[in-house]
Amino acid sequence: MGSILNERDRTAIVKRMQSLTVSSAARWGRMNVVEMLQHLRLAGQMALGELPVASKSKRVFQVFPLKHFILYVAPFPKGAPTATELYPKAAESFEEERALILDQLDRIATGPREGTGPSHPLFGPLTWREWGVATYKHIDHHLKQFGA
Repeated sequence: MGSILNERDRTAIVKRMQSLTVSSAARWGRMNVVEMLQHLRLAGQMALGELPVASKSKRVFQVFPLKHFILYVAPFPKGAPTATELYPKAAESFEEERALILDQLDRIATGPREGTGPSHPLFGPLTWREWGVATYKHIDHHLKQFGA
């Protein structure tokens, strides 16, 4: 499984993100490309601990082996529910949103790698390494959604 903390994986994600255009169309879902970029930025703020997101209190997802299976094995499902706080609102322009998320990826990459990071609304406490995998998997899912 890829990780946003791995330079090679992050470089590949950045290239795919740079291949998007304002006219990139979704293969599924309701978001347009600008809303998707904002959604990823909000999720990145959550990963950095800058955006508090209410817990779903689903303990079953917070323990091994289910947590491990979802993070490292299972594909990200189309149409998976998201936290209300991560729904796109009044997004910036395409170029601004993309620049903001690319900057954020650099901040995540240069941040901590050891220890526990912020709590995830579904998985509960995640290590920084788990956040790296979850962030990569989430971005990869949405880039596939837009054919990148």
